[in-house]
Amino acid sequence: MRLKYLLSLVLITVLLGFSQELLLNGNFEQELSIGWTQTDSGSGTHQVQRGTEYQPDPDFEAWVYQYDNPGWTRLSQLVPVPGVALQLSFWAKLIGYGGTTTCWPAACVQVCYYDRDTNLLGETRYYHTTYADWQPSPTLSLYRVNDTTWLYHQLDIAAELTQNLPGVNPSEIAFIEVALWSYTYSG
Repeated sequence: MRLKYLLSLVLITVLLGFSQELLLNGNFEQELSIGWTQTDSGSGTHQVQRGTEYQPDPDFEAWVYQYDNPGWTRLSQLVPVPGVALQLSFWAKLIGYGGTTTCWPAACVQVCYYDRDTNLLGETRYYHTTYADWQPSPTLSLYRVNDTTWLYHQLDIAAELTQNLPGVNPSEIAFIEVALWSYTYSG
């Protein structure tokens, strides 16, 4: 029997450049139970942690991990928004090891857009994976991240919706969710 090593790891420091801070505990300085929701599904090991040892700086980061397949682990926060003139900025280190074309890990930072009834309208996804076959669509914008070092990302929400998500009506957005998602697909 051959054991496949699958690891999907998301390390992130979220700094929202909103004129007002919309995320509660967006810098992870408090326990993750403050402002954040952890969910998981499937088999394998699911872990969400926070610590100061993940990035070479003294502040806190969150770590989301899912091992073995299939399944996922997610750390998320859904916030009401006053409109879409928002800036999101974050540091992330996205890592996924192992896999094949039929069984693959992915590490993602998701920005999901919801209407007032919390129906998903669309999604922006920053991700690292070797084998994922995701394709952009009018409601899914994809940013593949091949570099597995710490990288700084900025997202202008209004521009993202206009330029990359034509299937999402900005006037319908009432909530935005920021999520760290570690995922293993098995098909």
